[in-house]
Order: sequence, then C-alpha cells, then structure tokens
Amino acid sequence: MDGNKGFLLQTTKQMNIGAAVSGVGFLLHLAASALGSRALADGTAIVFGVAALYVFASIAAGRRRDKEAVSYNLLWGQTALTVLLVACAVLGVRQRLGL
Repeated sequence: MDGNKGFLLQTTKQMNIGAAVSGVGFLLHLAASALGSRALADGTAIVFGVAALYVFASIAAGRRRDKEAVSYNLLWGQTALTVLLVACAVLGVRQRLGL
C-alpha cells in the first residue's frame, strides 16, 4: 500500500496494530466487567469502541484500495471486534440512562 498522508491508517502494519489495540480494549472491558466496575467497563467500551470504529473504517478503505495487501481475515476480525465493543458501549450507556 502506498504511504499517502490522510486521516485513516494507511499501512497494513498500522491496521494490524489498530486491530490488536481493539482486541486489548475488549479484553480490558471484559476484565473490568468481571471485577464489577461498571463505570470503568462502560468507559473502556466507549473509548475503545470509538477507536475500533476508526480502525474498521481504515481497514475497509484499505481493502477497497488494495485487496492484495489487506486480507479478509483482518477485515472480518476487526468487524467482529467493532460490533462487540460498540454494542457493549451502547448497552452500557442505555443502562446508565435507564432506557
């Protein structure tokens, strides 16, 4: 992939690191939930959910640009992490608001 400057992640290495950070965020959310800290769990899900959306957008754009460099495994793995983190964030906020 070419190294054009832009808002989204550009290289496959950056995308892989972003996916790993999303995975760590989900693990931190699970750990905070298991320890009973709902505020920390919700905050973690929100912060890492936004980051996962950013990484997902980068990977989807990268896949559209260069199908050889960005694999389906990376795309679908990040999609799953994004769905899980965003769902946890939305459900946590809804619970806090009493909706």
